[in-house]
Amino acid sequence: MSANQVDTGLKAVVATYDGFLKHPEFREIAETSLALIQQSGYSKILVDTRQTRVIQQESQQWINQEWFPKAIKAGVTHMAFLTPEDFFGKVSVESTNKSAVQSGDIVINYFTNLDSARQWLQAQ
Repeated sequence: MSANQVDTGLKAVVATYDGFLKHPEFREIAETSLALIQQSGYSKILVDTRQTRVIQQESQQWINQEWFPKAIKAGVTHMAFLTPEDFFGKVSVESTNKSAVQSGDIVINYFTNLDSARQWLQAQ
């Protein structure tokens, strides 16, 4: 199951990616996150990828080439990622965001537990 929601207490959008997602499913979650950012006026996203296995190459390219530029235009400034325990899932998530981290337009941080991720986002 994958979902998006607005967390008014955190003042952020929460996106949950669960399992192995085909590109259309992955893209729908990411696009819905941006729509919620625009509707809410928030600038932070908490991305729960703890149950993610591997992000398909097509999805990785799309995120870097299309989604991150749209996210910057939409005003996203901070993203907290809850990373998978699975080594391949963790590497997949981190490598997907590598160019965005290097550009520095969005501050991205990685966490292994929800409380730490929420505390970091609240402090931003």
